[in-house]
Amino acid sequence: MVLLAHLSDTHFNMAARNVERAERVMAFIADLPTRPDVIVVTGDIADEGEIEEYRQARAALTADIPVLILPGNHDDRGNMRTVLYGEEPSYAPINQSHSVNGLTLALLDSSIPGKPEGLLEDETYDFLAELLAAAPADETVLIGLHHPPVPVHSTVVDHIRLTNPERLADIVAGDHRIAGVITGHVHSGLVTSFAGKPLIVAPSVSSTIGCEWETAAPGHVPIDFAPDPSLIFHSVRDGRLLSTFRPIAMGGWLSEPQE
Repeated sequence: MVLLAHLSDTHFNMAARNVERAERVMAFIADLPTRPDVIVVTGDIADEGEIEEYRQARAALTADIPVLILPGNHDDRGNMRTVLYGEEPSYAPINQSHSVNGLTLALLDSSIPGKPEGLLEDETYDFLAELLAAAPADETVLIGLHHPPVPVHSTVVDHIRLTNPERLADIVAGDHRIAGVITGHVHSGLVTSFAGKPLIVAPSVSSTIGCEWETAAPGHVPIDFAPDPSLIFHSVRDGRLLSTFRPIAMGGWLSEPQE
């Protein structure tokens, strides 16, 4: 079995609140009796894309296991590269891959510098094609990006979802090794399908945004800062994907059975 911890939308903004929430989630992961093989953070790391916000992220999102971080629409590729990767500033897509125990993660940069909607550039599709061509025939593949490729009944993000999902849909549908697609962006945990495969959207570490039947209510504030931070655990065994949603109480968790 391969176990992934999936976080999203941390929105570091130089205030203490979101740092504390991210640190709480990372501490929870570090204390698990069975540690994940990798931690994936699917975008909107920073709130404004500023250097100091990424310094907050670098300090909070640390672990003794791999932590893979994708850009979102609030992020700045150049500043991310400088602070999180120690590279020269560049605005080319930040695409990544990671392989562990028969699983390949294909992490695709769907951000557009300066715009809120998502796009997978030709360079990114080429990256994915090369990765799939090199992956073994019996490998399981999980694709991650920030923007969902389908509408998700969100008045906040549906109009800024992935704008060119058709090519991705053909790839996902046509490759039996692809077990599913994971994203962020919605600030609400949900499960649907895309190209005949599971599409799992992580909740936000920083806040919650309800679906249209909540946010359309008169006088309702779309962004809810009260709920605890949440993440998803994805386990992959024999090509089968199982995803578990897990809120993390800010006040602590019980480690001993209670009578």
